[in-house]
Amino acid sequence: MSKAWLARWVSILFDSATLSLAVFPLIGWRVAGVRGIAWALVALLILSGLPGLYIWLGVRRGWVSDWELSRRSDRPRFILVSVASDLLALAVLGLGGAPRLIWLLALIYACLGVIMFTISNFWKISLHMVGVSGFATLLTYVFGPGAAWTFLALPLVGWARWYRRKHTPAQLIAGAVGGTVITGAVLWLAG
Repeated sequence: MSKAWLARWVSILFDSATLSLAVFPLIGWRVAGVRGIAWALVALLILSGLPGLYIWLGVRRGWVSDWELSRRSDRPRFILVSVASDLLALAVLGLGGAPRLIWLLALIYACLGVIMFTISNFWKISLHMVGVSGFATLLTYVFGPGAAWTFLALPLVGWARWYRRKHTPAQLIAGAVGGTVITGAVLWLAG
């Protein structure tokens, strides 16, 4: 196993879209059992499915460089699509009576999206680190201090993104701090 292979797979497995496939149903089960899982899947479809569809179409049609949005110029449009998906999810989940924590997931996504859009207009912050630290913060909030071990993924993801020359150390650190602070603030203020 080469370092390049490992770095690529760490980047794929710790992308927020991939992580959300496990985290959303887990959160849904924790808050409302089977009903919570159903709502988590609705949220997942809107919050991750629609932006994923945008990237898939963008790569196929050439308006997006690659699945990792390697060019900083790819990011603002993608984040706007993501924020639109977040707002749609907030409306669907709120009007449909989803569990509060599932609705808060959409609010966290929206807040992260607006802030990452602003930053990405002038700097390439690590969205991988934002996602990993945000999910680690959420899991620690929901499951207690015993879930804080999830923060241990940050050095591995940081190494992978740095090794692949996707980000500088400053972009990685800013992403990790940003994801934790923004997720924590939303949970503290609205939770």
